[in-house]
Amino acid sequence: MASRAADPGLYRKLVWLNLFRVVTVTVLLGGTLIVSWQVRGGPDAALSELYLVIIATYLITIAFSVALRQRARIEAVAYGQIVLDVAIAAAVARLTNGVESVFLFLFSLAVVNGAILLYRRGAIIAAGLAILGYLVGTYTSHGPPLKAPTAFIHSSAFILTAILASYLAEQLRTTGESLADITGLHESVVKSMTSGLATLDAEGRVTYLNPAGETMAGIHLGRIRGRRAAEVFPAFRADTGRGEIEHRGAKGERMLLGYSTFPLLGQRGRPLGTAVIFQDLTRLREMEETLLRSARLADLGGVAAGLAHELRNPLASISGCVELLRAQVAEEGEGRRLMDIVLRETARLDRLVAEFLQFSRPAPPKREPVELATLLLETLDAFAHDPAAVGLEVVRELRPAKAECDAYQVRQVVWNLLLNAAQALSERGGGRIVVRSGPAREGEVTFSVEDDGPGMGPSELERIFLPFFTTKERGHGLGLANVHRIVDAHGGRITVDSAPGRGASFRVYLPMRPEGVLVADGPGLEAAG
Repeated sequence: MASRAADPGLYRKLVWLNLFRVVTVTVLLGGTLIVSWQVRGGPDAALSELYLVIIATYLITIAFSVALRQRARIEAVAYGQIVLDVAIAAAVARLTNGVESVFLFLFSLAVVNGAILLYRRGAIIAAGLAILGYLVGTYTSHGPPLKAPTAFIHSSAFILTAILASYLAEQLRTTGESLADITGLHESVVKSMTSGLATLDAEGRVTYLNPAGETMAGIHLGRIRGRRAAEVFPAFRADTGRGEIEHRGAKGERMLLGYSTFPLLGQRGRPLGTAVIFQDLTRLREMEETLLRSARLADLGGVAAGLAHELRNPLASISGCVELLRAQVAEEGEGRRLMDIVLRETARLDRLVAEFLQFSRPAPPKREPVELATLLLETLDAFAHDPAAVGLEVVRELRPAKAECDAYQVRQVVWNLLLNAAQALSERGGGRIVVRSGPAREGEVTFSVEDDGPGMGPSELERIFLPFFTTKERGHGLGLANVHRIVDAHGGRITVDSAPGRGASFRVYLPMRPEGVLVADGPGLEAAG
């Protein structure tokens, strides 16, 4: 087996040479027997011996074939085949007039076969055996006696054949090894690429997809080979050169794939198809959107801080003046009722300004190790008693995960997301909220709040985190803006997946605590791991 490992093509060459030997012996010797039978009118001693040579060749070839099927001692079988080829040539030369035999070329053929099987070593061994077989076969034949010049000429021919055949065989082996190295390097490069690589034929059908591409797209090559690329990636267009397409991964997650195409050309510039390099841009686009939102919110925050201060002073004056006037009017009457309305609305406006100030100048997070699942459980228990939770089914799928965060601010995030989901479901008179948590990518933990409400369209998703943008009749549009600012202050990120009629899923990612800490299971918690 070790020898075969050194030359992976030896087994294949042995199989083909076995087949070639059977065909050669059958055609040449069989034809000779037929012609001799027709000329002499019947069998003679020489023909009987040829029959034996043919039968012996078949039997030994069958034995070699059995040994090859067992894949054992492959190199020993190669040496045996060289000996068999020379022995056949010697036997045929002995039975066909020795030095005048028309089958002396079988010795040279045996030398070439030796070079094919074992390269230079096989050619040298075959040439030595050919000279010996030639001398024995011609000397013991019934033909003309062997003379030294003739023996020298034929022996020299065998040696020259060995030199030429071994040179060509070694060149072939060197070229094959170089080609194998280049092919192996090419395969290693393609398999080691972190980007996806697909090749398409001239009709746009998929012919190859590298491992990174399979993992990235969640598709196995065996399932898509031969299919048109536009069927696998519906928005893909090979004629655009580059672009971006939406794709659903193996678990149904939304992905954004950026791709570039270039033509595959064969010899003389003949077009073979198209190569496509693609990369997952989902995280990159999310980061870009987060940065744009953060920059936009930072600008709005600066304006908001000044505006809130300017509003708060007049509000305090108005509230104080109305309180004085209220004390001077009768306890009952239209004037007192109107003043109560002014005071109530002034207080509501003051709370709105306070929230606006909190949004514009959030307190820096006080980071500490927090068990995220426990924090979610506590917040969910409190939310269950809120009027907004009436008629809602809240499902908890929580796995322990440690985060470095401000527990108070993260509770605000969870509460605002729960309240947002409840308000969306109130339009339908009830629904289902699913809260999940657990480890995410390396260095992050995540939790999500999902609802089966009416969902949102693309235009709403673009503005969902902007201050004062709301789709609710009684909302003021600061809840999700505060959520984004808190998550951003923690160095985390938040994503939204929604479509009309498909509900909404808000997923928050927070930095994980650097050192791993084991947490005992609490009520409703699954065991870690």
